Amino acid sequence: MKAHGKLFFAILLLAIGFMRAQSRDPAPPVFDVASVKLSALAKTGGEGSGRSRIEHSPISLTMRNVSLTDCVMWAYRLDSYQVSVPSSLDTNSYDILAKAADPVPVTQLRLMLRQLLAERFKLSVHRDTKTLPVYALRVAKGGSKLPPAIAGADDHHVVEQLPRVEDGSFVFSETSLAEFAAKLSLLRGMDRPVMDQTGITGYFDITLKGAARAILENGTSLFTLVQEQLGLKLIPTKTAVEILIVDHAERPTEN
Repeated sequence: MKAHGKLFFAILLLAIGFMRAQSRDPAPPVFDVASVKLSALAKTGGEGSGRSRIEHSPISLTMRNVSLTDCVMWAYRLDSYQVSVPSSLDTNSYDILAKAADPVPVTQLRLMLRQLLAERFKLSVHRDTKTLPVYALRVAKGGSKLPPAIAGADDHHVVEQLPRVEDGSFVFSETSLAEFAAKLSLLRGMDRPVMDQTGITGYFDITLKGAARAILENGTSLFTLVQEQLGLKLIPTKTAVEILIVDHAERPTEN
């Protein structure tokens, strides 16, 4: 009986130890290697020096000329109006090159970036909710006129902060409707954020023909161009929006 008792006690201890190990929070995912430097493009001060670019693949994240706000937006999958960063903490632009040890989904890359920001930028945040006036991007009567979705863009995707201007048109390359809405929010004539409520998934090459020229020359509304060319409409409304507030951040040491 004593031997059986000792064996039972040993098994009990092992079971307790296993349950404790299982109950511990798993270690946060991290990049295998990561480099953070002040942006080379921002230093030039020339054309495009204010444009950010974010590219991801299953094993890498490349961020060019990004502000802290850009980083937080991508890490937490939020739009600019959902992120509050004190101006004193958002004065620099960075180039961040990071690689994962193995292929991972983009959701994992976002978690890895959160950990990098916490470690290298000493970032701390808290969440809040506010009711804000927005424009809801929805499908207009008659259906959308979007081009065919791009195949394979989920695995390798590039995001730029603003559309490119080509021959007087706004060009939104390889963009989701959420990204398209976020870029519209930053254009002249938009007095409130644009929120995607189309329910349309996928990535598209979208061109608003003559939009840049029309806005500058005759004041044609983006509202009109979006509806006529894309079959989408912008509807003013108010909605509760999640806000992420940056409480603390520091300039990282370059490496």
